[in-house]
Amino acid sequence: MPRPTRKTLVPLLLLALVVLLPPASLAGAAASAAGTIVEALPFVLGAALLPRVRVLRWLPSLGCGCGGVVPAALAVPALALTCLSFGPLIAAARSAAALLVVVGRRRTTPAPLQDGARDPLGELATLAFASGSAALLAECIGARGALLPGPAGMAISAFLGAFVGVVAPCATTGIGAAIALRAADPFAAYGLLATSGIVAFRPRLVVSLRSDARVAYASLALELALLYARGAHGIINPRFALLLPIGASLASIAALIRTPARGGTQWAAPAVVLAALVLGSPPPRETAASIPVDLYPGRAVAFTGRVARSDATSTTLVRPAILCCRADAQQLSLTLDRRLSAEPGSWLRVRGTAFVRDGRAILKLERAATVRPPQDPYLYL
Repeated sequence: MPRPTRKTLVPLLLLALVVLLPPASLAGAAASAAGTIVEALPFVLGAALLPRVRVLRWLPSLGCGCGGVVPAALAVPALALTCLSFGPLIAAARSAAALLVVVGRRRTTPAPLQDGARDPLGELATLAFASGSAALLAECIGARGALLPGPAGMAISAFLGAFVGVVAPCATTGIGAAIALRAADPFAAYGLLATSGIVAFRPRLVVSLRSDARVAYASLALELALLYARGAHGIINPRFALLLPIGASLASIAALIRTPARGGTQWAAPAVVLAALVLGSPPPRETAASIPVDLYPGRAVAFTGRVARSDATSTTLVRPAILCCRADAQQLSLTLDRRLSAEPGSWLRVRGTAFVRDGRAILKLERAATVRPPQDPYLYL
């Protein structure tokens, strides 16, 4: 029997994933990877087409951090989300660790081609691979909860969480996953916090052969234009939708001027975006994460969500939410202070006052009404 080579191992691994994983998990991973591509493409491709405009290397820090030159933990949304969800002390510790990485590491540049040009499609393929892998790993950890009881289980959970943080391409992805895992597996959540956006591992997904990437860039430009025309529901926060036409324009320019690429991965980014266009963006797995009332104790809160479960004294609503893109999506959970007669799966619009009881965020219900399911189930923070 012939031994598998590098050329045959990747297709075999992808085939195994398709067979073993649920379709919703694969679609969610593709949507996460596509969202990362959309956010990173203007900066990665812009830096390649306009290498002297150095400010482009710093702009990702205003977004998710993908494609930037500083650790993604220092990106503004990641800092804000960490501070709001885990407190200023943990946010400050993560920032200090990221600054130490900046000071301690040597200045690196992307692997050049023969003429010294960058390989944007290879960089996007690496980010897409990392984002999709992190989404699948985080879902697996969240589904299983604590793997083993006792110290051994704690250590394994923390290690797996830290590994997801190393693989995840941006800090908002890791912070979102940490929030979602906090109740199910806190050790995995804090393992994520220790590495996400601070330590990064990017496996090299390119080979040494030059190739003509005009068709790949043209395909990517068309897909981004279609995604913008359709509405990037569940892929990217509408506040960042302008990145789609910008990315499509840059990809068109790259196709016209024959921007070079390496063989082997030039079709990865177009394939991922096409998969997201076809499969859509299913909500992430339900977790016990709760953000809205945690942030506003004592204040009036209005929330529209799906009835997930009810017990003798309370009803819980859930709704998927996105901060930047699908890679940081999570299920928000809101527990009411009373049990409602609504059927599981139905949608309610509720209003009340937030408070904390026994360490849990609860909504003191004042008004509730049944509503139709929204066309876009995601909430954009």
